[in-house]
Amino acid sequence: MSLASAIDRGSPCVALRTLSGAAIILLLCTFAANTQAASVYECVDANGHLAYRDTPCATDARQSKLDVQPLPTIGDPSEVAAQRAHPRGISNRRASRGEHGRKHATHASRRANAQQATSWECHAADGEVFYRHSRCPGSVPGDGTVRNDYAERTSGTRTRGRRNAWSRVSVHGKKIPRAEACRRIHAAGAAGRDGHLRDQTVSTYDHLMGRDPCSGA
Repeated sequence: MSLASAIDRGSPCVALRTLSGAAIILLLCTFAANTQAASVYECVDANGHLAYRDTPCATDARQSKLDVQPLPTIGDPSEVAAQRAHPRGISNRRASRGEHGRKHATHASRRANAQQATSWECHAADGEVFYRHSRCPGSVPGDGTVRNDYAERTSGTRTRGRRNAWSRVSVHGKKIPRAEACRRIHAAGAAGRDGHLRDQTVSTYDHLMGRDPCSGA
């Protein structure tokens, strides 16, 4: 009997009654080729007829369940073995590598922009020096610190009101590379520089959200 004549076309199953062992193997391979992983049910009815189904046998038939593994895929043998053992792990690693690549490219882009951008070094008349990423203000209120050299320079200046350590002082600025401004803002000794409290900084939240002009500098 041929394989074609052994197929039971009147039911959703594939029935084999007198097929040889080679034909049965061929049928099981067909199941494996069409699915990633499948179960085949071997059914023997009350009259001793043998049939193979992709659904459970009838209630009056004796049933054996066969697990059919998928056929090997074409590719590197080590990758195929790893994919069978950890199929999701490979996908996750590939996604992780892709995400890492995008983050690296974004970081490199920000770094290039920071190196090309310019910031400002601001010099107040009372000796303070601070750094801004936008243009320096024309003047700032005094910080309350009495600096003798500045007091001496302004002692003979005629003013409309009484001058003190809180009076406004003029500011002039010059452009410098943003990377240099960021380095001076975040330098270890920046806290000892007169004017460091006027440096333009961002909150931790803005830094994490990518709104820090110094990111990548």
